[in-house]
Amino acid sequence: MKTLNCLLGTALLLIGLATASAQDKTNSTVSIGVYDSRAVAYAHFSSPAHQNALQERIAAAKAAKQSGDEAKFKEYSTALQAEQAQIHRQVFSTAPADDAMAAIKERLPEIQKQAGVVALVSKWDEAALSKYKTATRVDVTDQLVREFIQPTEKQSKTIEGIEKSEPLPLEKCNELVREGKI
Repeated sequence: MKTLNCLLGTALLLIGLATASAQDKTNSTVSIGVYDSRAVAYAHFSSPAHQNALQERIAAAKAAKQSGDEAKFKEYSTALQAEQAQIHRQVFSTAPADDAMAAIKERLPEIQKQAGVVALVSKWDEAALSKYKTATRVDVTDQLVREFIQPTEKQSKTIEGIEKSEPLPLEKCNELVREGKI
């Protein structure tokens, strides 16, 4: 019985090692697209579609205030402030650019295909990156940015500055947002 348990344990260990080895080989032969979520969030915010929607919400807030509808004005104002805080977290820190990625979700499979990658992962998402430890990383930031805007010279410089700078730690960014400093 002892020998049988030992053999069974050895067999399970060998199967586990073989599976782990196969997973490592699989990961090492795949490529993933990585992107700077800060640049993508900036591009999404700067896009004509987002700016038009933002201007409509601002106009609605102004109209509510002018008509004396304080409840509606407060609702719009609160929503606009929350959006601004979220954009600051995304552009100045490492908050995920989920709304930007959702805006182009139909295009993501084609972007992956063009880049030859099996997944798109923010370069700040350590948990997701850990799933692809040995995968080749392909920077797809520019492709994602261009889904939103064809950057002007000024926007290109802003994006370059964003990508060269270290992001604020998320907690520090949240603190600065709460204090109204960004």
